[in-house]
Amino acid sequence: MYSGITAPKARRLPVESWGFRSVPPPCQHRQPLITGAHAVLATALCVKACKSFRLQKPRKFRQRSAKTLRKALTDDISQAVDEVGNTLEDAVLHFSRLPAWMSGRESTAEGSPPAGDGSDGRRKVVVLGTGWAAHAIAKIIDVSKVDVIVVSPRNYFIFTPMLAAASVGTVEYRSILEHIRSSNPTIGYCQGTCQHVDAEAQTVLVRPFPEGADQDFTLSYDVLVVAVGLRPSSLGVPGVDEHCFFLKNIDDARRLRKRVTLNFEAADLPGKSHEERQRLLTFVIVGGGPTGCEFCGELSDFVRNDLRRFYPKLAPLVRIVIVHRGATLIPDFGESLQDAAREFLETQGIEVMTTTKVVEVEKKQVHVASKDGSDQKTLPCGLVVWAAGQIGQDLVRDLHKTLPRQKELAEAEAGGNDSQLFVDEWLRVCGAPSGSIIALGDCARPAGTAQFPNTAQVAAQQGAFVARLLNRQYDLAQPHPVLQEGAAFMPMALFRGQTEAPAFRFLDLGRLAYLGESKAVAELGVGETTVSRAQGLAAFVLWRSVYIVKQVSFRNRVLVLFDWIKSRVFGRDLTRI
Repeated sequence: MYSGITAPKARRLPVESWGFRSVPPPCQHRQPLITGAHAVLATALCVKACKSFRLQKPRKFRQRSAKTLRKALTDDISQAVDEVGNTLEDAVLHFSRLPAWMSGRESTAEGSPPAGDGSDGRRKVVVLGTGWAAHAIAKIIDVSKVDVIVVSPRNYFIFTPMLAAASVGTVEYRSILEHIRSSNPTIGYCQGTCQHVDAEAQTVLVRPFPEGADQDFTLSYDVLVVAVGLRPSSLGVPGVDEHCFFLKNIDDARRLRKRVTLNFEAADLPGKSHEERQRLLTFVIVGGGPTGCEFCGELSDFVRNDLRRFYPKLAPLVRIVIVHRGATLIPDFGESLQDAAREFLETQGIEVMTTTKVVEVEKKQVHVASKDGSDQKTLPCGLVVWAAGQIGQDLVRDLHKTLPRQKELAEAEAGGNDSQLFVDEWLRVCGAPSGSIIALGDCARPAGTAQFPNTAQVAAQQGAFVARLLNRQYDLAQPHPVLQEGAAFMPMALFRGQTEAPAFRFLDLGRLAYLGESKAVAELGVGETTVSRAQGLAAFVLWRSVYIVKQVSFRNRVLVLFDWIKSRVFGRDLTRI
């Protein structure tokens, strides 16, 4: 509320999927975890589609032979079925933790100390972050085999796909949060910020949060998991950091919600000129990925359904403008859905400016121009939302300086860009000693091959993959990770042919985006096989069903469902607190 790049050659163009994150360096959006029941459903849909021979082939695969398509479909179904097996394994582990959750005590191996001690010989794992990747690890990790502690200044996980809804009051903030300890009562947690990683000594320096409360302290590790994500970037545009609002965390959503209602109150004051009222009620959204489009849809609903009732004289003055550098909105969707998205937004009165870049942002106006720099114009506005770029964290940049191999790969493959850590097929950071550092999510990119999309779907799958590597006790120091002697997973590994750890494979299950007025666009598939596309009300129903199912707990499902009903019956809350 959870930036993309080019997907691997064997996969369809990445996923701005399920309406949640954004794409390449310019746009940011997030995407929910899709495994388990959704993998079963997607597999069933693929089998049905295969029987009827009406598979919708992605644009890049239309020239391929039927034989090649069938093989790709078989591979995708095989991977989906494997995911179902993994999910069942995770479910058994989850139920085994229920006694600890019910009683409020820690449930580790018999006689083993609580998480964080590590004196019983278990591998000590430190996880940095509480985003999609770190949360997936916390959910799946088995503390009877791993001594794990999570370090982050934020002690909760955010269901980021719903930040746009939270920013206008469609759902409440706490309905999309889960305390990291609630996600798994058996893990350890320290509220603080990692200041430095000593890769040779295998220690991290942690500064407690809030700063100044306590002395910095050091944690040792056998495996360090870096899942710190990315942060918003101005892309070098003057004035963005000073005058724009972002949509990356709960604080951003809260500030946005306050500012929108504040602008209406300011515009309703007596003595305001017509031009000043128009300026205050002009909202500019920069970025045409799912983040920008979903916020436009939610803001339009807020204005049309709620603010119009209380400010009837101001409603005609409201202007919503979306500015996008590309030629089409939500570029990772199919062409028909791109056209539908633009049509849905324009039908609501939202102005869509494509092939347009922002030149400068000032306190009361935005300067835009066509991509070639001609046709410049100024948009007076009362609010600018920036959903058009991300950059690496300071910790990741420090690791680039610490590990020479990272610097070499950055120069060779990314033009010197040090925003992400280069990882191998098992997500181990290249150049780290003995495979002791793993990087996941937005802050990681594979070395020597095309990047994964920077979405929550990828991050969650990577987190689950790493948790299983640790649970099954693979030796990460080996060039190709193999099971350690005496690993409890050995019988199952022999049965499944996984005594050597399989490399990470991303299973793309589609994308969704909400566009306002109970309309959405949806593209479902498995891997490179597109099963179906939908738009309008049908896609909206699917969008809501996925969001409810993929909430991280039963509590969140109940709260979100109640919020939707409450906002529909009583309207959104306009108070500013």
